[in-house]
Amino acid sequence: MDSHELMMKAADALAEDDLKEAERLFLMASETDSTSYLPFYNLGVLASDQERLEEALSYLEKALSIEEDDADILTALGTVHLKSCRDSEAEKLFRKALELGESEVLYNNLGTLFFRRKDYNEAKRLFRKALEINPDYHEARENIALANFYLAMLT
Repeated sequence: MDSHELMMKAADALAEDDLKEAERLFLMASETDSTSYLPFYNLGVLASDQERLEEALSYLEKALSIEEDDADILTALGTVHLKSCRDSEAEKLFRKALELGESEVLYNNLGTLFFRRKDYNEAKRLFRKALEINPDYHEARENIALANFYLAMLT
């Protein structure tokens, strides 16, 4: 099987919530074609979603070394740093991703950084930008409510 077929089968496994099989297939795809960033990106996202952060970091850095100007990779890598409480590194990556394109996840994660800094107004502004992109983005809506709660507590 070539890399493309493996990636398609991995996507099918993801759709069926078979994360182990998806990971196995993404690994095979990465071994079949080490010049494609997609298997590494997907492995990184899977590892991040499962809180295997150092592993995620390794895969996403590999993806970034292949495809340097990709907002999705930068956002995913920034998210790993955010989860690891390496906020300054996360912010650098999010800002670089923002230069390449906007996404609701990117704005939500930037909002999370400002929320941690207790800059609730800026956090709320960023969460709202996430909702402008995707009005159905539930996480951003919850984060706005939380920011509003903290702002009310300060008055």
